[in-house]
Amino acid sequence: MRLDIEVVIYAYLFICLALLFFDLGYIFCSKHRGLHLKRRSLDWESEVQTQMKRLTEGLPPAPAHIRMIETKLVRIGLLSSFGAALDRLGRKDGELTARYMYACQGSLQVVASHYMKRDSMERAYLSYLISRHRPCYGEEYRPLMDILLEFLDGSTVYCRENTLKALYALGNCQAVENALQLLNDRQVFHHTKLLSDGLLTFSGDREKLASRLWRHRKEWSEELMLAVIQFITGFTGQYREVFLPVLQAKDTGMEIRLALLRYYRRHPYEPVRPLLLSNLTGNEAEENIQIVSAAVLARYPGADTVRTLNESLHHPNWYVRYNAAQSLVELKTPPEELEEILKGEDQYAREILTYMLEDADEGGDGHG
Repeated sequence: MRLDIEVVIYAYLFICLALLFFDLGYIFCSKHRGLHLKRRSLDWESEVQTQMKRLTEGLPPAPAHIRMIETKLVRIGLLSSFGAALDRLGRKDGELTARYMYACQGSLQVVASHYMKRDSMERAYLSYLISRHRPCYGEEYRPLMDILLEFLDGSTVYCRENTLKALYALGNCQAVENALQLLNDRQVFHHTKLLSDGLLTFSGDREKLASRLWRHRKEWSEELMLAVIQFITGFTGQYREVFLPVLQAKDTGMEIRLALLRYYRRHPYEPVRPLLLSNLTGNEAEENIQIVSAAVLARYPGADTVRTLNESLHHPNWYVRYNAAQSLVELKTPPEELEEILKGEDQYAREILTYMLEDADEGGDGHG
């Protein structure tokens, strides 16, 4: 029994020592790798600066430099040090760094082709680098864009998001449209919020992109079209007339209708007022529609709006009452028009309206 205890103690001590040496070794190796990466990055910075000097003299990058890019950047370690060098140079002179990347676009396309069969993390890093330092830009469709589309096939969420960011940065409508078409055809789920926020970073003609994407309304999945509507909501009010018939159509899905209603909160359009009012006064609208409509009416002042919102304070759904009260406060409704609620017998209506009024007096911004 005593021997067994000694064996356990010695084994425990051995494990502790092994873990200690492992931690020390890991710290040493990490520091060594960091210093090695920094040295390589500084070497790249010096090399790229030499080529930038050639560009300012009206000369293209040296052939030896082009070969260096095509042969060395296929290694992820050298690619990451190259990226770190570009980050520093970009902070010093973003315009010259952009000129350098444009001059090297052919060789970077060769590098990207090597990464087509690499794992998702390596493809993700190359896409990230392209999104930060784009080698080409604009309406001319380039082979690099086709390579990035290949990156999307069978990728992880992280790789997919970085690849889409690269395509947004390149500013080509056709490339982004092709990417979303691929996601739709492959039935790949990518979160609507990520898509809509990413589309808003598109560096090209967003009006043109919106027009191209909206053409797929009847073909693409509801999730993709939600992202498109949120993207359009974020930057333009030019779709007021276009969206209204879709909102009124009986076959429009619930989530799409809610997104369109939110569009009309961001971009008020008087012809939509009757629909908003009927959503709250009629019995046909579903509760989610009523909840959002009560919030949207904050952007449509008028006696009919105040009357409808006052009535909605008696609604059995708490969220409808909450949004109705908040909208009444946002509309700066005169106190005399709220007196009937504040002195009425409906405790729930009285309490939510009192809360919103007090919150507004204290400088609160509500929760629309």
